[in-house]
Amino acid sequence: MRWSGVGIDDWWRNEQFWVIGGVSAHLFAVFQGLLKVLAGIDTNFTVTSKASDDEDFSELYTFKWTTLLIPPTTLLILNLIGVVAGVSNAINNGYESWGPLFGRLFFAFWVIVHLYPFLKGLVGRHNRTPTIIIVWSILLASIFSLLWVRIDPFLPKSDGPLLEECGLDCN
Repeated sequence: MRWSGVGIDDWWRNEQFWVIGGVSAHLFAVFQGLLKVLAGIDTNFTVTSKASDDEDFSELYTFKWTTLLIPPTTLLILNLIGVVAGVSNAINNGYESWGPLFGRLFFAFWVIVHLYPFLKGLVGRHNRTPTIIIVWSILLASIFSLLWVRIDPFLPKSDGPLLEECGLDCN
């Protein structure tokens, strides 16, 4: 960092905002690009002057809610639930389960710390966060959690007989 003249604080803020943009605005930009290329759907917006005295566009400047807030909120909820579930699982399963948990906790906390400015802005609005964002985020987090539990990638899948031993007609 010394050679670039960028301090640790500036670098860390840049990292945080890249992650926030990557899970919100950049994700939607890719989605819009795919819609335009594959389906021919073009998104458009109206550019207006804020200095205009017309009240025709006054509703455009009122912040209601945006779908850009849903993916980072969902990611935060998933990681917070993952931390709680992982620690409770490690407490219930004993000493052997703490080793693998630390790697998972490291990455969960890494995501949470990167999204901390977003979380601070979301929670710091004092009950002005639109309910629809929370509902959609909890719904998506629940769906992703159920899919994760169903897939269960950390358990070995070799419960049945091997294909090489009995061929395609294994019973």
